[in-house]
Amino acid sequence: MTKTPVTYKETLQGILTVREIESIVMDNLINVQKYLFRNYQNLSINQRTIKHLHKLLTANLFEEGGNYRKHNVELGSFEPPTYFKVPQYMMDWEEDYKERRKHTRTQEQKIELCAWLIHRFLWIHPFFDYNGRISRLIGELFLLKNKFPVVTFQSVKRVDFVRAVKKATECGDLNDLSGLIKGE
Repeated sequence: MTKTPVTYKETLQGILTVREIESIVMDNLINVQKYLFRNYQNLSINQRTIKHLHKLLTANLFEEGGNYRKHNVELGSFEPPTYFKVPQYMMDWEEDYKERRKHTRTQEQKIELCAWLIHRFLWIHPFFDYNGRISRLIGELFLLKNKFPVVTFQSVKRVDFVRAVKKATECGDLNDLSGLIKGE
């Protein structure tokens, strides 16, 4: 069996392996989750909060932390919107969320809104990296604000989350993502 070569990236802390970067991001993620749990009542689900969460997650590693991406990206066969359209798409995301929230009454509708919120954010893919982690933090914030259990959502395996997001992107079907949020 061949060994996978070590990949390095330049960071604000010097040149680090991807494994070292992931270790730092995981430590940052724990701190960001603590921040969410302490402050969720005072946080809005909007661009400002999302940028702040991204900055908390990545700013000790990358200058781009908390800023929208400045280049195009490809995610397998999916190409998110062109980078210069991201600010407008994020403004629309925020306004669309506010309007949808006004019409959400039942618990089921709230779960569907959370799934839409996460999926639409991932479709836009506003940051250079760590969009998946930020989308899950958005989900956690939404669940906290709406008095849903967060533990179930935190225990979702990444592979299941990615599969549900891909299905939503390919078919427009948010049911699997909603199910993961509910713990099904």
